Amino acid sequence: MSAAEKLKEEFDLSNIPASQLPDRKAVVSELFRVRREIALIEADQLKALKERKTELESFLKATLEVGEKVAYVGVGSVSMSEEIKPSVTDWDALYEHIKNNDAFYFLQRKINAAPFRELISMGDSLAGVEPVQVRKLSVRKN
Repeated sequence: MSAAEKLKEEFDLSNIPASQLPDRKAVVSELFRVRREIALIEADQLKALKERKTELESFLKATLEVGEKVAYVGVGSVSMSEEIKPSVTDWDALYEHIKNNDAFYFLQRKINAAPFRELISMGDSLAGVEPVQVRKLSVRKN
């Protein structure tokens, strides 16, 4: 066994539960090691698989007719369909229509967090909305 392999074995923290690591520095170091391994796996394997999946789906989209379905016993089935989705060209007109026709069902029930945070930081409030603290772990490599 080489000296490098011995050193790696001495500092291999992968089998130690997070709660039993010696200190937070060890936990953070192990977190970055795991993230690096994941990134390497994704770069090597997942990227190529996603590209292949996109290529195969694009080919099928180009060759299947809308409404066509093909099925193979023991393999699976694929079908081509189309659906209509909205693409807003005039937000002012849309909001006016929604307001005038009480058609709020067109909107998703979610507000933009950034302007809400700005509003409450200025001491204002928004009717019907209350701030909720959500813990978020930010991990950045330096």
